[in-house]
Amino acid sequence: MDKKKIIFVEPSGAPSNVFAKFMTIPLLGPLYLATYARKAGHDAMVFNENIMKRPITASELADADILCLSCLTSTINRGKAIAKEYKSARASAGKPAHTMVGGIHASMMPEDVTDDFDQVIIGEAENIFIDCIEGRITDHLVHGTPIEDLNTLPIPDFSTLLDPRKRTVMPILTSRGCPYDCSFCSVTEMFGQSYRYQSPERDMEEVMTHAHDGTKWIFFVDDHFAANFSRTDRLLDLMIEAKFKVPWSAQVRTEVTKDEAFVAKMRQAGCKMVYVGFESVNPATLKDFNKRQTVEDIRRSIEVFRRHSISIHGMFMLGSDTDSVEVFDATRKFSREMGIDFAQYTILTPLPGTRLFQQFEREGRLLHRDWTLYDGLHAVHAPRLMSPSELQNGMIDCFNDFYNYFNAVNDAIEAVGRTIGAMFRSLHTKTFFPSFYPTFMKMAGKHIVRQFVRKNQHYFTYLRQQAVSRMQRPQADKAKDATPE
Repeated sequence: MDKKKIIFVEPSGAPSNVFAKFMTIPLLGPLYLATYARKAGHDAMVFNENIMKRPITASELADADILCLSCLTSTINRGKAIAKEYKSARASAGKPAHTMVGGIHASMMPEDVTDDFDQVIIGEAENIFIDCIEGRITDHLVHGTPIEDLNTLPIPDFSTLLDPRKRTVMPILTSRGCPYDCSFCSVTEMFGQSYRYQSPERDMEEVMTHAHDGTKWIFFVDDHFAANFSRTDRLLDLMIEAKFKVPWSAQVRTEVTKDEAFVAKMRQAGCKMVYVGFESVNPATLKDFNKRQTVEDIRRSIEVFRRHSISIHGMFMLGSDTDSVEVFDATRKFSREMGIDFAQYTILTPLPGTRLFQQFEREGRLLHRDWTLYDGLHAVHAPRLMSPSELQNGMIDCFNDFYNYFNAVNDAIEAVGRTIGAMFRSLHTKTFFPSFYPTFMKMAGKHIVRQFVRKNQHYFTYLRQQAVSRMQRPQADKAKDATPE
C-alpha cells in the first residue's frame, strides 16, 4: 500500500454570514476520517477555514494526493471552488489529483455535486472511507452504511486539526440519529430516526481524555444529548463519581426538565449551559413543525434550568406558514420576560433532503438556489403570511431587541445581586455562582448584528424587489426567480 497524503477541508461560510467567524467548533466527521486514515498508515490533516481564519492556500492544496471536503449546504459553493483550485494546483505541479466530497449537502443532493468531484460519499463514510482512498472502491457515487455499534468509533485525534491556537473547547459526539421527526430537520434523513449511541463507559473514556489536557469546556454536540434517558443518567453518574471538573454544555429538548432531579444531576456533573430548540412561541407553528412540545413546556424548562443555575441558549425559528408578522413581537417579548441568557434567532430554511424543501420546491416558493444563503440567516423562501423582506427584517429586529447595551446593563446588575446572594449561601451549602458572560455577549452581539446588516444590504434590496415582482407575476412563474447577484 502506498502512503498517501490526504487533506480534509471544512470550508468557511460566505462573507455575508458574519456569524461564521465565531464557528470555531469543527465538524467531527473529517476528524473521525482523518483518525481512520492515520491508523491505516496515511498522512492526514484537517484544515478548517473558520478556525484558521483564512482560506486554504494553493500551495497547501498542491501537497495533497487526495482532497476531501465536508460541506454543509451553505458551504458547498466554497467547497466546489476549493476543489477547482486544487485540481489547478496539482495540474501545474504535474501531479494527479483526486477529490472527494461528503457531508449533509452531498448526501441529500448528490446530483448537485457530481460534476465537481471525483467521488461523492452519500451518508456515513467511516465503513467505506479507507477502501475509497486506497482504490478498492472507485465508484463515482459511493453509499456509506450506518455504523450500528458506535463504540467501535475511534476517539477523534485532534492533532490532525491544523489549529493556530490551543483548543480549549472540545466537541464530543456520543450518539447519532434522532427519534423525533421535525419537518424542517435533515438529521433524520442523514442519520435516521433510529437513535444509536455509545455506551456510557465509552463516553466516559473520551470525556476523561480531556480531564488534564488544557480543555476549558466540553460541548456534547449530539442533536439530543438525553434522547435515551437512562444512558445519559448513567453517564452523569460516572462523571460525578470521577469528580470530573471540566464544565460542559449540551443540546437537549424541553422534556428533560420533566424530571427535575435529572436536571439537578446534570448541574452536579458539571453542566453549565444547555442549547434548547424552543423553535417558536406560536403553538400553531410548533404543531406545524411536528415539534411535539408546547409553549408551556418551553416556559417550564426555562424555569427549571434557571432554578439549577444552568444557563440557557434558546433557539428560535421564524417564518413558518403559520407565522404572521405578529410572531416577532411575541418572540421578543417572550425572550425578555423569560430571562433566557442567550438567544439565537434563525429563519426557517428549506434545506435539501427535508420535507420542507420538497414542499416549497413543489409549490414554487424557493426564491433561489444560492446555497451560500441557505444558512438560517437569510430568507430564501416565500412565507404564506408575510413577505420574505418582512421575515428578514423581523429576525434582525429580534436580534436587536435582545442584544443591546440596555439588556447588558440589566444582566450585569442582576448578576451582581445573584453573586452577593450566592456568597451568603456558600457559607452553609454548595452554591453555584452566576456568570457575567451573558452581559458580555449582549454587548458584543449588538456589534455583530450591526455588521451583518451592513454586509447584507444588497440582499435586503433583492428581497424588497422580490416582494414587488412576485405580486405582479402568476404563480407558475414564481419558481423561476433569479438567484441574487
